[in-house]
Amino acid sequence: MSEIKNDYIISDLDKHDTFIDGKMFARGLIPRDYSANPMGCYATSDPWSVDVPTIPESEWDDRIRQQEIDKSSLQHIRMRGDNGDPIKSLDQNGQGFCWAYSTAAAITILRAAANMPHVRLSPHAVAMKIYGRDRGAWGALSMDFAAANGFPSVTAWPEKSMSMNYDNDATWADAAKYKVTEGWMDLNVQAYDRNLAFGKIASALLANIPVVVDFNWWGHSVLAVRLLSNKRIVIWNSWTDSWGEMGMGILEGSKAIPDGACIARVVTGG
Repeated sequence: MSEIKNDYIISDLDKHDTFIDGKMFARGLIPRDYSANPMGCYATSDPWSVDVPTIPESEWDDRIRQQEIDKSSLQHIRMRGDNGDPIKSLDQNGQGFCWAYSTAAAITILRAAANMPHVRLSPHAVAMKIYGRDRGAWGALSMDFAAANGFPSVTAWPEKSMSMNYDNDATWADAAKYKVTEGWMDLNVQAYDRNLAFGKIASALLANIPVVVDFNWWGHSVLAVRLLSNKRIVIWNSWTDSWGEMGMGILEGSKAIPDGACIARVVTGG
């Protein structure tokens, strides 16, 4: 599992689109206006100040090899996280809600890493609660919501539903069981910080901490689940298991450097 089996790799040489087998898939990321929403303005509580220790680049390859030997990366965990079976990829269903789906994936994989039962979450609920319509945004916005309110399960707000009839006390009581309680916002806010920021992303992934990553070149927000050699990252998308290798692919070169990122490290155990 050190590579995606069908070599679904997006590099600097690729012109990537959103079509899979003739079907167009939605994205939804919009660039964040840092003059209006500066660094840190979406942090809601003290735990968001928690840092992630930086792992020296000289140690990366050894740690990558060890994760493969131990089958311990978040990619491995996803592949057995539903009672021994792979956790199915989410499906944003044509709406521009990728920015909520990436955070839902982070909560899901953290629960799997903590040996909690798999619960399928409803990112549509969060996106609709925030905006009430189909609208793009960025990952930190939904991550902040996850810290304050959590994400409801599909039992409380049916999967892919845009009906506000489910916006009720019972839904948000359910969501409170699936909160992010510790994390880190705004790894990457300026172009000149990107090398440092990638080192922090790499350190998080080597410590099995998922990272929500936003890419302006793609207009898309996804979840980074693993670091590979040569500064490549494995991402988990929200376009069903039909995309890539069971919903996962590899980004390399400049395509692997996000324009925004946030980390979730601890979630509640509902």
